[in-house]
Amino acid sequence: MLNLHSFLATSAVIAVISAVIYFMPSPIDPVPVELGGPLPDLVGPLEVNTHLQKIRKLFQGQLLGPESFAAGHDGSIYTGTGDGKIWRIKDDQLTLIGRTGIDHPDCGSYQLEPQCGRPKGLKMDAAGRLIVADSYMGILQLDVVTGQVQVLVDSFNGSRFRFLNGLDIGPDGTIYFTDSSTKWERRDYRYEVIETNRLGRVLALDPGSRAARLVQDGLYLANGVCVSLDGTYLLVAEMSISAITKIHLSGPRVGQREPLVTNLPGYPDNLKRNSRGFYYVGMGSVRFKGSSLIGSFLDLVAPYPPIKRLVTKIIPASFFDVFLPRHALMLEIDDQGHIVTSHHDPGGHVISALSEAFAHGDQVYIGHFKLSFVGVIKLSDLHGEH
Repeated sequence: MLNLHSFLATSAVIAVISAVIYFMPSPIDPVPVELGGPLPDLVGPLEVNTHLQKIRKLFQGQLLGPESFAAGHDGSIYTGTGDGKIWRIKDDQLTLIGRTGIDHPDCGSYQLEPQCGRPKGLKMDAAGRLIVADSYMGILQLDVVTGQVQVLVDSFNGSRFRFLNGLDIGPDGTIYFTDSSTKWERRDYRYEVIETNRLGRVLALDPGSRAARLVQDGLYLANGVCVSLDGTYLLVAEMSISAITKIHLSGPRVGQREPLVTNLPGYPDNLKRNSRGFYYVGMGSVRFKGSSLIGSFLDLVAPYPPIKRLVTKIIPASFFDVFLPRHALMLEIDDQGHIVTSHHDPGGHVISALSEAFAHGDQVYIGHFKLSFVGVIKLSDLHGEH
């Protein structure tokens, strides 16, 4: 009798807890998504190596998530960090040159990110001014001598930006940039990733008139962007579906898009052209056969919105990172989407993930929004060139 009472009591508790979880609102509103094809094998140009373990760490412990880079006309390298700061690197010396938001000792925290700013994509314009995509503050123009910041645009169609990301400048001076989500703020990127929606877009800005226009919407977490040398098309990383998309900017197909490469072995972040005539693609995380004991978590849950809702109800967003394999991966692709080379740190011994690989001179600068240093590696260590 006692066992029956215990069973009934336990069942009642389970029923109540289940009902509470069922009726608890979920922060996300996902739809079924298929990521396309079986997980890639690391064979051929994807064969595992240890190239990225040769990275040299600069300014370790002095920086909060240096993610993207730009080169000045004098050879200086610029980067932005998670506390809203813009830095200059020259002769292995680090100098703070400006901020995109407020100056507060708690900048870099979740709570203050929208006020402190989060600089993401960077590019030097023809006049030597640093153009910055700050997730919250908009597209900014920074004088690298005085540190003065001007806002070029901070909203579109009456709505302020909350998750600007990648940036590039076309040959005619047009600034192209990605807005990863019209729903989520950058600090809530984990929900954007697991929801896997089509709320990303690419916009273009005329720096003279400061008029912004829509280039393409309906993108999955639009991230890195790179304009072709002739300005006829651009490439954009659709991070949450492991794809890179080509968007035509002129000609008979203007406004049309097509997949350049799909079913990548990771989630593409920033795209940067290199001196070899190809593109470096940083992988924010990886998804390949054997990358995890359970397989790719996002692939497993992508077709099942109820599972996604349940996970986000019972697990804090910060815990989602436990599903990320420790394997840094950078790809080199051509303009047809073929993978030319890949560069790895299996096990994440030196670097666990990377957002961008920026080639300048005989070196490549490596960044990621969770790093506490700038990584630097020689081109010869990546490609065996001298």
